[in-house]
Amino acid sequence: MAAKKVAIIGGGPSGLTTLKECLDNGLDAVVFEGRNGIGGQWRYEDPGPETDDAVSSIYEGVILNSARDTSCYSDFPIDPAQYPTYFSHRRMLNYLEDYASHFGLGKYIQLNTKVLSCNQLPDGRWTVVHEEKGADQKTSEYDAIFACTGHNSYPSTPDFEGMSSFQGEILHSHVYRRPARFEGKKVALIGFGSSAVDLACELVPVAKEVHMVTRRGGWIIPRYVLGQPVESYDNRIAETLLPGSLSQWVQAKLMDFAIGKHPEVIKPDHKILQASVTVHSNLIEFIKVGKVKVHRAGVKQFTETSLVLINGTELDVDVVICCTGYHMDMPYLPKETYHVKDNPILKSPNTLDLYKLVVSPRFPNLFFIGYVELPGPLFPVAESQARWASGIVTGKVKLPSADEMTRQVKEYQANLTKTMVVSDRHTVNVHFLPYCDSLLADLDANPTFARLLHRLVTSNPFRAFAVLKAVYFGINSPAQYRLFGHGRKPELAAATLTRLAAGTGISEKEKTLMDDDAKS
Repeated sequence: MAAKKVAIIGGGPSGLTTLKECLDNGLDAVVFEGRNGIGGQWRYEDPGPETDDAVSSIYEGVILNSARDTSCYSDFPIDPAQYPTYFSHRRMLNYLEDYASHFGLGKYIQLNTKVLSCNQLPDGRWTVVHEEKGADQKTSEYDAIFACTGHNSYPSTPDFEGMSSFQGEILHSHVYRRPARFEGKKVALIGFGSSAVDLACELVPVAKEVHMVTRRGGWIIPRYVLGQPVESYDNRIAETLLPGSLSQWVQAKLMDFAIGKHPEVIKPDHKILQASVTVHSNLIEFIKVGKVKVHRAGVKQFTETSLVLINGTELDVDVVICCTGYHMDMPYLPKETYHVKDNPILKSPNTLDLYKLVVSPRFPNLFFIGYVELPGPLFPVAESQARWASGIVTGKVKLPSADEMTRQVKEYQANLTKTMVVSDRHTVNVHFLPYCDSLLADLDANPTFARLLHRLVTSNPFRAFAVLKAVYFGINSPAQYRLFGHGRKPELAAATLTRLAAGTGISEKEKTLMDDDAKS
């Protein structure tokens, strides 16, 4: 029987891990990537000089907000001898290129090939219309499709009264690249997410004034707490066993101890995990010393020379940068494949009506990989989604009925309205461990306490105890999801977990296990 054919749209972090997992499951897979190289958002590009268009939102000074040892795939750890704990976007692209090379993915990737449309055939298969640069359009048929183009490509720019009359410059953070062009200017940033905070801190040394305009404020957490990456405190014990209210309290107290009380001007009404948090080490200091001025109000209108807020404040500025997020859009797919119009629960155009945020109850062979928000790295989550979804295609994972999937979609969305601030930004939020556990349980790959305990009596008890301790008390390494079940690589996983717990570099044994894995 011929292997099922699958099309993967997008050659970024989600598309690469999807390709690798599909190949591991014996599928006939191809990646369509519109640009001239892999990496997706992590492949830096300057906006077009005439159109100002750009696929990538990465700016020159980007440093990862998540730590090295959590920001990797489960079977391809990052070598601490080569990468610092937090590193630049260029190093992340290096990692992705090394990943593709290590597992021999390049020959399955069609670069400079844009997918124009996908439509379902009467028999349930899909047609994909694609066009290689400089060539004619082609139409191919596939048993399943994986959408992996991410949700940071289509900027959401607000439409305020008077914007067209403003004589200064208005841009979206999506096309910001470096601070030098704003030297000596008065700049206002609308928004308080990661981009707004990063850009404000980049602009402080060069701009004449830096203003941040925010209605809700937000929580800022540092990259390091007591000399350790902040993620090291959010281990499996904290994330899966502590009650939510206690976890909120502990994290708030830890932040107060590490960086002091939040300035009242940015302190939000919501609790620390009820909205997307922002990781940065300098903003609070810049606010306290007056380098960044925060205005807790919405925007009313623009004049020719200023930005007027709803509280009456008028900011005389030269530049306004809209750090206002993105539309959830996949123009190559019919909208009804992933979005229910006029969703009665979340009431947002960014709602994805997908079971486990991966598959539509109405289109069980169409998958969406990487369309999530979480306080942590995307890579291991996208990998878990890809393992689960490829398991569906091969029959290893059985989906519930369409009605049951729809019920669970509504239940998830209703729960979001109770646990998160209701906004267009909070429609696909998950927490790393509970979410990945729920996916990989269908492959018997979740590292339950019972399974880890069983290893104490079926293998070297000292090593098994070290692994158990690393899984529950160590940093949340994705390697824990290779200990058991389908796709397991227990020797490599144990070597990675115990090495991270010991705080040492990758050993020759671990490198050998990685090389042997790539050859198998």
